[in-house]
Amino acid sequence: MSKALRRRLGRGLAAALVTGLAAFACATGAMAENTKLRFAYLLADSDLPIFVAQKKGAFQAAGLDVELTEVQGGPAVVAAIASGSADVGYAAPVPPINARLNGVMVKMVMALGHEVDPDKKFLWLVASKASGARDLGGLKGKKIAFNANGSLCELAWRDHLAQAGMSMDDVQVVILPFPQQEAALEQGAIDATCTVNPFFASMSRNAEVGAQVVASGVLADESKPILNDVIFAGDDYIAANAQSLRTFGKVIFDARKELLANRAELEAAAVEFLGLTPEAAKDFNLPIVRPEVSIGEADVQPLLDAMKRAGMLTQDIAAGDMVANMAP
Repeated sequence: MSKALRRRLGRGLAAALVTGLAAFACATGAMAENTKLRFAYLLADSDLPIFVAQKKGAFQAAGLDVELTEVQGGPAVVAAIASGSADVGYAAPVPPINARLNGVMVKMVMALGHEVDPDKKFLWLVASKASGARDLGGLKGKKIAFNANGSLCELAWRDHLAQAGMSMDDVQVVILPFPQQEAALEQGAIDATCTVNPFFASMSRNAEVGAQVVASGVLADESKPILNDVIFAGDDYIAANAQSLRTFGKVIFDARKELLANRAELEAAAVEFLGLTPEAAKDFNLPIVRPEVSIGEADVQPLLDAMKRAGMLTQDIAAGDMVANMAP
């Protein structure tokens, strides 16, 4: 082989190697890109592990690029998923149940919170001292608030009022987002409200409100655990992104575990991400009855039964149609 030919072959081989290496770098760079997951939520206690995990870079480390978007209420989370502006959402279970009943094909994929008698309650019906109400009966003719129509708080009011021999016809309903309720109680615009943390922890320490708990828990009877917080997604997204959902759940599970093991970190996170004062954070707890985040038909059926009793559900539907467990 002539020297000229060897030089031409050498230059060709070098060029091929450069091209190949560049292509490999592009390919591996694409592979290294994290999977985007757009998450819509309403501000509430169960969000806290997600905020902490995001700040620590835990989602990124697990291969997820999580984009957080806050909205006002569970129905707004459903709307974000239905419109395609979010992939996954957090809310109480009633909004995704209502969504599926109305043709928005979402399913609950993880459970973030439960309640159970006697003292694991994470939803409260609270009256102001100015209302004069000290029990549910004292609210007859008064203005009561909940955050959205078709919400878990609407179900709570209906169920507890029925237990007290009353109905929604005995009160005046005001729809008011959680963040506005404390001021409304203080100003006398409403007499009572359904609230959750972090808002309960704040209003319960507000002397101007003089909060009086007239009932607690999603349902009047919580002798067995009752589901109160979920993550949900559209059917098509679940089918195409099962592994991403399981990874998302694993990061949340680990973050919850770490917060539960470190009270100081939990309180500091509640101050930083939920806006609580250090004093209010001392009363804050995550709504966790069981450590796992799995969800099944048995979690959903009691809520379907309660919604039917309350007149919020007019058709029969199988609990299995509402869930697709993606827990890690």
